[in-house]
Amino acid sequence: MYKRTFIFGYGFFLSAVAGTLLGLFYVAQNFLIDYFWQGSFFQPLRNAIVITFIALVIIFSRKFFGQLPQNFSNVMVEIRQTGTADYRFVLLQMIIPAIILVSGTSLGPEATLMSSTILYGVWISDKLRYIDVHFLSLKKESFLKRVYIILIPHRYLLHKQNIPNHNGVFLTKRFTKITYFLSGVACFAGTLIYFREPSFIIRIGTSQWHTNELNWFIPLLIGSYLLGNVYLQIMIQLRKILQARLYNTIQMVIFGGIAIYIASLIAPDLLFSGQHNFHLFTTAWQNQTPIYLAVMSFAKLLLLTICLNTGWIGGDIFPVIFAATAQGFAIGTIIPNLDHTYVAVVVAIGMASAILESPMLVGSLMAIFFAPLNLVPIILIATILLMEVRSIQKRYTKYIPTVFDQMQK
Repeated sequence: MYKRTFIFGYGFFLSAVAGTLLGLFYVAQNFLIDYFWQGSFFQPLRNAIVITFIALVIIFSRKFFGQLPQNFSNVMVEIRQTGTADYRFVLLQMIIPAIILVSGTSLGPEATLMSSTILYGVWISDKLRYIDVHFLSLKKESFLKRVYIILIPHRYLLHKQNIPNHNGVFLTKRFTKITYFLSGVACFAGTLIYFREPSFIIRIGTSQWHTNELNWFIPLLIGSYLLGNVYLQIMIQLRKILQARLYNTIQMVIFGGIAIYIASLIAPDLLFSGQHNFHLFTTAWQNQTPIYLAVMSFAKLLLLTICLNTGWIGGDIFPVIFAATAQGFAIGTIIPNLDHTYVAVVVAIGMASAILESPMLVGSLMAIFFAPLNLVPIILIATILLMEVRSIQKRYTKYIPTVFDQMQK
């Protein structure tokens, strides 16, 4: 009983450490962005210096450590095939992306948060597996030696492939997985609260939609889903062009850096993760023309595609939802007698679900973070319908790697 209690508590402690480290990454990247991008964005020399320095960081880090952060899909494939993943550079994978995001790359921190969470989970499992197998021998060691073994992060690990019959300690039990996950989330949130980070929840205005507007629901949802598929195909074609013309890391990084530099001078609202730019829909962009919003939406997706495929790696989820919401407001302003926020939310769910190929993910994020609460029933219905559409689409189409299967040159 003592052994099980100790190992459970040890895993709980490690998950708390992992959550705190992820919180520090998020705080660090926000601090660096605020520090280097104070005042007007139109500072050509400063922008060039910042982006050039970060380009060098990307080039040298990819040469010695590969792509950081690791691609989430690749990590999951590795785990399914081998039962483990390479987490040797998980700390560096939070430091390098924090620096990359300072450049203004049209991406967010969610890629690092997602892949690092999985890598920390594998590390915790390996650490617990070692303690479980060697528990009796550890009891014979001195107190300081035991503390050293418990606290040292890069040694005293036991990988699953080295002991395939050992499935992990408690990690096959749902209760323990949920407990460890909640421990990490609590420490992540606590870190953000301690450093007074802005809330993730940014409502895109209010809505006074009426039941008669439901007549537009299906046309808006399906139309925006089809539009999202058109945009996705454009992004895939752009990716192919980049792959065909950029032959090495240096060329890739230079091209991406130039794109970010141009955006920083002529359209700074395209920079950074879309999450913290959602306030634009209730402030600076509230009275913008449909053409302006549509152009910015399209430009955001183009810049996102360039960054993803030229080494300026980051998260694509919030930027895509931001671009889809901008398109939604553009459409909402040209349809008379409809609630603009209602239209924007329906269009955003349809378009973003097509681009990200995940209605459940898009619907969940829209409901939790961005949409007015009285539109949650609409979001729920839209999500269910698009999940069915997506299921039919997958049944009759062959999967083609998309823009989000990032290049590994």
